Amino acid sequence: MTDLSNTPAANPAPPAPVPLPGDLARRVTHRRSELGLSVETLASRAGIDPGYLRYFERSPNASLSAGTLQLVALALDTSPLALLGGEVDRPSGHGRAGRHPVLETLTTDQCNAHLASGGVGRVVFASPRGPVALPVNFEFTEGEVIFSTDESKAATIEKELVGFEVDRVDEAMSEGWSVVVSGHARRVEDPEELQRLGSLDLQAWAGGDRHSLIGIKPEELTGRVIVHHSMPDQP
Repeated sequence: MTDLSNTPAANPAPPAPVPLPGDLARRVTHRRSELGLSVETLASRAGIDPGYLRYFERSPNASLSAGTLQLVALALDTSPLALLGGEVDRPSGHGRAGRHPVLETLTTDQCNAHLASGGVGRVVFASPRGPVALPVNFEFTEGEVIFSTDESKAATIEKELVGFEVDRVDEAMSEGWSVVVSGHARRVEDPEELQRLGSLDLQAWAGGDRHSLIGIKPEELTGRVIVHHSMPDQP
């Protein structure tokens, strides 16, 4: 008989990595937790099998049909677009850091790509009452931030050094990015340029007489992004 008492034990195999749920599943779980709902309660409200919902929240490969997604969104008092991540720019509460957050610097090209998506940003400038951050609907075209405002604000910031910031935050994913622009504001007055920019979606949400176009050419451009390499709730 062979004596195995002195035979070195084989190294145990490392534990298999736990697969992470998909982004949609994580947003569903996050929203369900916000509302204080159990899996069974959500499944009952949406009219789906609780066993599949539990599997869906834990699986990286499970999916929901368009109809089921609509039912789940209704049960969670939200929209399919929000669950799919299409509304991550809406700050809905306090963000929570993931277990393994990584803060990275965006390259100039990455900053420009984020700016190119347009949307809502904030112009920061000095006023008689102190610093002001003004939300504006903007577009980024030919390397310049363009937005529409009223004559009073246009006169205040014209030729002044101002800041501009845009960001997107995904609370459920504990991720987000921000881009900050510094540059001098200029009033757009050239008729040909006004005609070209007239095709952009620059209508101010506040309405009224806000037809003064302002451009900000980045003199300094920085950006940061927070990502994580594991699920926020996973060690």
